[in-house]
Amino acid sequence: MTMQDSDEIQLSRKNEDLLRKQVDAWARNDLDALLSLYNDDMEYIDIPFSDFPVRGKKAFREYLEDYNSQFVSGTVRVDYVNIIASSTSVVGELRAEARYVGEGAPDGGVEISWSVVLIDTIVDGKVSTEHAHFDSLAFAKAIEQNKTGTPVETG
Repeated sequence: MTMQDSDEIQLSRKNEDLLRKQVDAWARNDLDALLSLYNDDMEYIDIPFSDFPVRGKKAFREYLEDYNSQFVSGTVRVDYVNIIASSTSVVGELRAEARYVGEGAPDGGVEISWSVVLIDTIVDGKVSTEHAHFDSLAFAKAIEQNKTGTPVETG
């Protein structure tokens, strides 16, 4: 193993740890901790809504405050399905669950689970760009299931 290989492995592990810190902070709704892991000029793109990238930490905080308000605080749980990391990026395949109280949810909310793939580019030890791929229909399916009592596949 060369010194370069050793450096690559070390950076890959750091980037995997960075992803785990991100997801943990998001699940706790600790936006200060989460945003400390991003570069100031970061860019976030929700792939289902890729025409509206979020640029900069201030705008990202506002986006997260709005997004996280859809869930009952303390109900977000995340399982790691797969993580692939290199010295410059990290990809996390996740399965998230929470009590959804956003648009269309019944009084008291509804339990929801959805799949997410995060693709992060890392610059100077922080997230520079993040692409989030998720099932944008999972929320509507959970609400429909709650109304009808019939399970709806959410992918």
